[in-house]
Amino acid sequence: MTTELFARFVVYFTQLGIALLLCYLLWHFSRIYRQEYIKCWFAALLCFALYQSAILIQGAAGLGRGTTLISSVFQFLLIFTSYAFAVLLLRGMVMTRHDRQHLLLRVKLLPTLLLLSAVALLSVVPFALSDALAGWQLYFQLYIRLLLMGIVLLTAAVGLWQRMSPTLGQRLAVVTLILWGLLYVGNGIWLMLAERQEEWSYWILLYKSAELFLLCCLGLSLIIWLQEHERSTNEQLTEKAHYLNRYDQLTGALNRDALLSVLNDQLRQEKAAPLHLLMLGLDKFKTVNESVGLKQGDEILRQLIRRFEQSVLKPALIARTGGDIFTLVITDVHNDTQLQFTIRHLQQLVEKSFVLDCGSLKLSCSIGLARFPQHATNAEQLVQKANIAFHQAKRMQSRWLEYQPGMEDETSRLISWETELLAAMEHSQFVLYFQPQCSARDNSIEAFEVLLRWQHPQKGFLLPGQFLPFVEQLGLNRQLDLWVLRKAVYTISQWKQQQLHIPLAVNMSPVNFQLDGLKREIQRLLLQYKVSPDLLELEITENTAMHDMEKGSNYVMELQQMGIRVSIDDFGTGYSSLAYLRRMPIDKIKIDRSFVMDMAGNDSDMMIVKTMIKLAHGLGKRILAEGVETAVQLELLQNMSCDAVQGYYLAKPLTEPDAIAFYRKKMSL
Repeated sequence: MTTELFARFVVYFTQLGIALLLCYLLWHFSRIYRQEYIKCWFAALLCFALYQSAILIQGAAGLGRGTTLISSVFQFLLIFTSYAFAVLLLRGMVMTRHDRQHLLLRVKLLPTLLLLSAVALLSVVPFALSDALAGWQLYFQLYIRLLLMGIVLLTAAVGLWQRMSPTLGQRLAVVTLILWGLLYVGNGIWLMLAERQEEWSYWILLYKSAELFLLCCLGLSLIIWLQEHERSTNEQLTEKAHYLNRYDQLTGALNRDALLSVLNDQLRQEKAAPLHLLMLGLDKFKTVNESVGLKQGDEILRQLIRRFEQSVLKPALIARTGGDIFTLVITDVHNDTQLQFTIRHLQQLVEKSFVLDCGSLKLSCSIGLARFPQHATNAEQLVQKANIAFHQAKRMQSRWLEYQPGMEDETSRLISWETELLAAMEHSQFVLYFQPQCSARDNSIEAFEVLLRWQHPQKGFLLPGQFLPFVEQLGLNRQLDLWVLRKAVYTISQWKQQQLHIPLAVNMSPVNFQLDGLKREIQRLLLQYKVSPDLLELEITENTAMHDMEKGSNYVMELQQMGIRVSIDDFGTGYSSLAYLRRMPIDKIKIDRSFVMDMAGNDSDMMIVKTMIKLAHGLGKRILAEGVETAVQLELLQNMSCDAVQGYYLAKPLTEPDAIAFYRKKMSL
């Protein structure tokens, strides 16, 4: 008997040692690979080690399955850890398949462990509270536990068998789980059928020896499985890296490097056929991202690639070489007529409505074209030439342009202007000038219009016509508008400290108006400098507001609700209409100077101005005439009941000190 007990304890200690060794190995691998399934296996083997420890302590202390508190605690620990071992082992195996819809993974780990704790408590507490149930204790704490553990392990084996990879680790794990599950089920059934507990001793020794062997097999299979899984993962990552070295992750099109490589191979062929390289970019795509969101913007790019791939004029190569820029290689175009048809077809592919979650959306594009071999003989130069033509088309707002020699000089010049313009904003080289807007009735100053000048360190004093065209070509309107707006609000705050409460009118370019960022920036500036909104007026062009009358009307109303006045600049040069004037909730209309300048000698202009004034007054709007340069013009406007005037006859644009002096002089009269 003593020999048998010693043999059993040796087996138990060996199982505990191997379980702890496997725990250490899995803990070590979890620190290296940082995978959740390894941590799950570590927890499973740790539970098995605790399970063996509870058995050893029970045997050494002679606690058995008594009803004392200590024996009940150890029995609870034994039952809980045995269930947890089987469930955690299965959970870790499911994790390696990345099947997040599996039932074990849909339930979080903590609720699972709490459920196992509840089952263990139900297996212990009733027998600790009542001796009347002692006859059923072995059934619930041993027989059923062994059956349940065996069923869980067999379930794991069946699940793995159905989706097993042809690897040594998984095959060995499946065989081990099948044998271990059968061992638990067979042992549970045999113990229930055994007539005398004395017959258990040798059977348990044999059973624990088999369990020890299966534990070693399981540990070996998990280590092999782990290594194979990580090697497979690394191979997949390597393949993905190779894929991303050639293809754009978002759209699946070639990336720039792959395009250059493939195209160079084509061009190096002995009799390389002529081809056309088109660089196509979406217009105002940044605005689209801001309005519908980045996710919807990504969907537009994916849909566009599919359109190119499914087109009847499918390009030989399709690459995404920028955020919203695609490069297409066309090989089957042999004359200008075919080229025109191809470009128009590509434009139609872009202009076809994109169906998104938020609704449909229409876009346009700009295209730059370069030819092989006329413009370049290698891929990099060909892409460069197409890129130059593309940006030239963008700047000139042209649908498409073919590369022409000399475009590089224009590009270099624009790059130089861009650097200088950005430096001018950063170092405050721009200067605000102020032109008074006076009442036509009493000549009092109603406001100053803010005008911009540039004190260039090398080129000297520059007027707007000398640099604003470059601002527009380079797409710096928004940055410059915000710079002027900040400077104007700051000036209002400085004048307020000098007891000068005079509104400033600031021009807004079309690209800025109706953007949410503008309203937020205005609110922030007014709060920062503690400026009343009624001292700020925004001037927008007629065409800007008419682009989307409903949206423009709502936007103007929101600005007015903030207390900011909005006026229409250059009225009469755009889409003038009664509906336009009636629907736009504007405060003031500015008659363009082109009508005022020849008014005295041109009856048509005179009639147009008179009609504008009457129309504005009939709709409850104030009206201001620009370009007043003579006393005759002023008198005519006064006779026609014009509300306000602005022009060189009253005052030229003034520096800030001169504007302040001019205002104070007017106030003192």
